[in-house]
Amino acid sequence: MFKKIIMLFALCINLSFAAEMFQTVPEDKAVLIQSGDAKRYCPNCGMDLVKFQKTSHAHKDHQYCSIHCLVEDTKGVFPKDAKVIDTQNLGFIEANSAFYVVGSSKPGTMTMNSQYAFAHEADAKAFQAENGGQIMRFEEAYAIAKEDFAKDLAMLKNKREQTVYGMGEKLYTNGCEKVDASAFSTVANLKVGLKKVCRLESEAQYQMVALYLWDHKEVTTKVEDEKIIVPKDAKCPVCGMFVAKYPQWVALIETPEKNIYFDGVKDMMKYIFSQKKNFENIYVSDYYTLKKISAAKAFYVIGSNVYGPMGTELIPFVSESDATAFMKDHSGKRILRFQDISEKTLKSL
Repeated sequence: MFKKIIMLFALCINLSFAAEMFQTVPEDKAVLIQSGDAKRYCPNCGMDLVKFQKTSHAHKDHQYCSIHCLVEDTKGVFPKDAKVIDTQNLGFIEANSAFYVVGSSKPGTMTMNSQYAFAHEADAKAFQAENGGQIMRFEEAYAIAKEDFAKDLAMLKNKREQTVYGMGEKLYTNGCEKVDASAFSTVANLKVGLKKVCRLESEAQYQMVALYLWDHKEVTTKVEDEKIIVPKDAKCPVCGMFVAKYPQWVALIETPEKNIYFDGVKDMMKYIFSQKKNFENIYVSDYYTLKKISAAKAFYVIGSNVYGPMGTELIPFVSESDATAFMKDHSGKRILRFQDISEKTLKSL
């Protein structure tokens, strides 16, 4: 009975997409700028970028399903170099040069106040004549999305609580192996990871499970309680040092083939950038407790007067308050999140 209900629910979603999704484009017309297994999904909400192509935005190698998710990821700081899909011609254009139609009768993505962009003002006016809305430039459209953000977030939360979470929990319980959601840097990567451990029947089902786990941070507590145990003969692949000698600085990448150990976050990040691939299970050691924590969840202090085995380091903490206290005590310069660490960051150390 449960399986029939799930199939019916997913069918309704899929039929809705097919019949009503103005935002969707054919597969061969979609533009995807991200790399890796999760390139098809919005990193903020996990939604399919092909299905929501016409409202897609891009910024710093990330592609979002909507201006709502762009606002979220840029934390409300206006991104001058963002790009947006031209609704008419289906290619990315500079958002600053686009003409946005805001508040038309066409459906919004992650918002009740729809926003569609056009390369040419004439196209925007033609769309407006047929669907209503106001024409404006990107800065004003972004400001409106920023103003609407809290209201839209509440609307999305209400929808998820009413339908998605309950269904996602049942699907997870009945069709998946246990997953540590905190081990994934984005909900998009979590969604890809679920496809390896779940037996589900549609993209809609994977989306429901991903949102349920991500929003509830359904984690296995074992990961948070243990320390990283390093084999005595394990060497850092970057500097060649024996990692077990430096338990306070241990970092780890778990792969299906092997575990890779590092004598500091800096060397681990050098390795990640050199491999040019996304690793899903990345861990670091909390500076104070030495507990194994997800690299995606940690807070990193740079520029302090505390040095690791390889000199200046990105020093990880399980909480922002610990990182802030350490930064004050040890002349740190900044606190970064995992997604903020770049090759430029490493060169500055």
